Amino acid sequence: MMIVCANTKGGVGKSTIAVHLAAWLHDQGFKTALLDCDKQRSSSEWIAEVDSGITVRTADTPEACLAEATELTRTHDCLVGDGPGGLDDLSRTMLLLADLALLPISPSILDLRSVQQATGILRYAQQINGGRPEGRLVLNKMKTRDTISRELRNAAPELGVQVAEHVIRDLQAYRDAAQQGTVVTRMGKKGAQAASDMTQLFTELTGTLITQLKQKEVANG
Repeated sequence: MMIVCANTKGGVGKSTIAVHLAAWLHDQGFKTALLDCDKQRSSSEWIAEVDSGITVRTADTPEACLAEATELTRTHDCLVGDGPGGLDDLSRTMLLLADLALLPISPSILDLRSVQQATGILRYAQQINGGRPEGRLVLNKMKTRDTISRELRNAAPELGVQVAEHVIRDLQAYRDAAQQGTVVTRMGKKGAQAASDMTQLFTELTGTLITQLKQKEVANG
């Protein structure tokens, strides 16, 4: 199972979501790997601090991405991919390989425009792969009383990609987690609100895929 966090713009929360998803899947008992294809290498450096039990790889080219993804999906239950910020061949390769594509978007008109481009790449991959990967728009850094956040909620469904029901709020715990080399789901009371957001979101997004994975494990003995 390969889940990719993708967008054409940096700063939308791809790496934060990728790291937390990899750690969450690992904590659910799945053998998990993270493939970092973003030149900043934020997610690979962060996840290495979080847990040495999670396999970490990097790739800079479509060829390297294909080779790493092929090996990691064969040897692991779950692979989380952190895509580059752009519309290059590496982004397309990751989406072509993915089972699920997460498109984070924060309350900004620039983010709204960038995700429109990302959905174009997603539809390209789906046309080639017979509908795969599934796509989900993830509303990130949301503020309860913020006008832009409300406008984003209203505009998101018009982008042509299913919007995740659960959102990620703009909470200090995420910044604290990055500084401490951990994830909010392992911070106890200090990260409780953020951990609740992540847990609900990931449960929603991966429910079907995890069920299929567990059925496959049972079938294989």
